Amino acid sequence: MMYEEQSRQYFALASSGDLFSLGDCGDFDAAEEVAESIGLEVIWILDFEQATQWLSALQRGLKQWLPSEQQEELKL
Repeated sequence: MMYEEQSRQYFALASSGDLFSLGDCGDFDAAEEVAESIGLEVIWILDFEQATQWLSALQRGLKQWLPSEQQEELKL
């Protein structure tokens, strides 16, 4: 994936706690429209950079607390 494509990727954290990939939306406003069109009650919309920061933080946190067998399963 090229940088230009990455920067156009958006994700939505729904009120259910689920994280959804909204795909190549281009910008924040378009990402909001996509989330609304699929009926998500959105708490937060993340761009690609924010999503990778969250991923890194989650990986560090999970690695600290999960047994090694589960770390291997999750490839942490």
